[in-house]
Amino acid sequence: MKELMTAITLISMFACTKNSYTIESEIFNKSDRPKFEHNTSSNFYFCKPWNYDKSFNSERDYPLVVYLHGAGSAGKINYLDYLGYDANLLFDNAQARNFQLNYPCFVLVPQTNDSWDNDKLINLIEDFKKSHRIDLNRIYLIGYSMGGSGSYSLANAYYQYNKHLFAGIIRLAGQSQTTLEDSIVKHTSVWLHIGLKDSELRIQVTRDAYDFLKANHLQSIETTSKVNISPYSGTTVTLTENGVEIAKKTEYNNVGHGINNLPFADEYLLKWLFSQQVK
Repeated sequence: MKELMTAITLISMFACTKNSYTIESEIFNKSDRPKFEHNTSSNFYFCKPWNYDKSFNSERDYPLVVYLHGAGSAGKINYLDYLGYDANLLFDNAQARNFQLNYPCFVLVPQTNDSWDNDKLINLIEDFKKSHRIDLNRIYLIGYSMGGSGSYSLANAYYQYNKHLFAGIIRLAGQSQTTLEDSIVKHTSVWLHIGLKDSELRIQVTRDAYDFLKANHLQSIETTSKVNISPYSGTTVTLTENGVEIAKKTEYNNVGHGINNLPFADEYLLKWLFSQQVK
């Protein structure tokens, strides 16, 4: 990659600031590219947006992505290239680089060797919000397996704690938790993912979670489309309400539990997530 990267035009949906973000393009220098850091005292990984510390961005607020890992995955973040992690010091991972270029945001990856503790997670998120410029209307939550179940549990607990909402949730192979608070159902878009070679329990939990959302969006329009991630196949059903894809469920025909990476091969997934905001 060239030392000085070509200027790219920022998509308007990423131009969220305290006032009005007027800079239409930025130069992304390789030497300024952010790296994931590990906070050892509170045991979490995080990464800043590219050019966050530049003076021309000093008034700009950024989205925050919170990722909850599965059981037994503490300390393992090498697979998160789709969220900007680049294990190679040469920064030659195209997927990681493109995420940081196209979706300027904070990424927060808590760690646990046990089950998720909502009180600890809420305190961590609140502390992170206080010390960084976060767009409070664009906080996103992704969870896989134990973290998939944890995404629902945390969303409910977070709303009960301070009435705050995640703008979007991507839930991968969750194994419990099928319901959300009424305000979350109304204002937070959710995309559920499951492999049909996973356990019967996880498949049923995912379907029950979608049915719950559908029952609470009776005015929505449901459409069906095919998954196009070669060589994988599957089906996505979508509930659209007032022009917003408020709920989605993707079932992969020939995949088991290990789908933590697969959905992100679909470029639309992150476009969908980052288009969500709390209104």
